[in-house]
Amino acid sequence: MKPMEPLQPMNALQPLQDLAVYDDADFYDQEFAGRTHDIPYFLDEAVRADGPVLEVACGTGRITLPIARAGVEVTGLDVMPSMLARARRRAEDERLTVQWLEQDCRAIRTDQRFALVFSATNAMQHLHDVDSVLAFLTSARDVLRPGGTLILDVFNPNPAKLSRLPDEPYHHKSVVDRDGRRLDVRAATGYDAATQVLHFTLDYLRDGSCVRTKKVSMRCFFPQELSALCRLAGLEVVQRYGDYDRSPFTSGSPKQLLLCRARDAVRVSQG
Repeated sequence: MKPMEPLQPMNALQPLQDLAVYDDADFYDQEFAGRTHDIPYFLDEAVRADGPVLEVACGTGRITLPIARAGVEVTGLDVMPSMLARARRRAEDERLTVQWLEQDCRAIRTDQRFALVFSATNAMQHLHDVDSVLAFLTSARDVLRPGGTLILDVFNPNPAKLSRLPDEPYHHKSVVDRDGRRLDVRAATGYDAATQVLHFTLDYLRDGSCVRTKKVSMRCFFPQELSALCRLAGLEVVQRYGDYDRSPFTSGSPKQLLLCRARDAVRVSQG
C-alpha cells in the first residue's frame, strides 16, 4: 500500500490555533521549569537512536537542550520565532551546538534525515483538523532515515475530564512567576464532541486576583483513531506505552506514547 500524500496543500490547511499563548517565551520557561518527569524518557530514546534527532514543536528547548548536553546531534523545530529565539540564547549560553528550524510542522523542509523524530507534551494536539494531522505525520515520515522512529506523545482522553462543564472551574496547578511569587492556575474546560476539541480557559491568580488568562484548545485523539491516522500516513505503530515509564498502554493510562516507523521499512525488517 502506497503511503498517502497530504490531503491539502499548505495554503489550504487550517491556520494553527492558539499560537498567541506562546508569544511570551520567558513566561513559558518559568511556567514549565518544574516539568522534568518526561525528559529522561526522550533523552533515553535520543541516545538509543544512534543518529540525528529532530524535536518537533521544541519550544524554548526544554527537552532539546538536555539531548544536546548528552552529545547527541539534535535539531529543534518550532513555528514560533519567540520560542526559538529563547532556545537559541539558552544554547549559546551553554555553548551547545543545535540546529534550529523555524517551520510549520506540517511541511518540514530539510535535506537531513533523522534516526528519531519526536513531538512531546501534547504538541500534536494543536492540530485540530484531519488534514493538518495527516500533513504533519507524512511530513515527519518523509524526514526519517530508513528504519527511523517517530514518537508521538498525546494524552489519553478521560471521559470524566471531558464531561466537565465550563462553569465548573478547578485548580489545575501552581507555578512561580518571574518575581518568585506563586500563581495558582484555575482551569475551566468545555469539550466539543463534534470536533473532538477540548477548550481550556486558564486563569493565573496571584492572591486570588487574576493577572493573566490563556485560552488553549487541544484536539483529542482516541487510541484506535490515532493508530488509524498513522496507518493512513504510511506509518506502522510498533510500540505503544501508557506513560513515560514505558508502562503498558491501558484504557486508564494517562498518556499515549506511540513509536512509529514507515510501513515500507517495517515490511523490509519483517521480510
